[in-house]
Amino acid sequence: MKIKKGDVINELSLPAIDGSVFDLQFVQGQKLMISFYRYSSCPFCHLRINETINNKDNFGNNFQAVAIFNCNIDSLKKASSKHDPSIFILADENRYYFDKYSIGKSSFGVLLGSIFGFFRFMKAIFIKGFNPFTSMSGAFTGLPVDLLIDENGVVVDVKYGKTTIDHIPMSDVISFSKN
Repeated sequence: MKIKKGDVINELSLPAIDGSVFDLQFVQGQKLMISFYRYSSCPFCHLRINETINNKDNFGNNFQAVAIFNCNIDSLKKASSKHDPSIFILADENRYYFDKYSIGKSSFGVLLGSIFGFFRFMKAIFIKGFNPFTSMSGAFTGLPVDLLIDENGVVVDVKYGKTTIDHIPMSDVISFSKN
């Protein structure tokens, strides 16, 4: 089932790159951005995580970001080594939550994202150093999904991306985190 505004997300438990098992109960009572990403070393995905981390001083005090990849945890650890621990980075190797929430795949969406996001792709690889071949575990044709969830677990905004670069704008995430 696709997630929609007003839905309640009250269960999420996955392995994290720090070796722990993340549980949604750890961040209960906080505002969240949960993002579903593609394969373990997707440069678009890691650039978005980098942008999220770089905005941590702009977020409200009661806000957490969670990134979920469809890949195995060892590949994700290797591909995520450049990120600081201010964001939860999780692996859903068996696609439990990806399937539960109808996270889509599209070769056409990957193609469009590669065309329209060409400069983002170049920035991710050549400026930020996110190598797309570091560890290629997971859904190469996956599309992103972003959720903004309030302190009660209620989805306030949701975006099912149509391309690999289609996310809720960071300015909206910042605004949500402060209000």
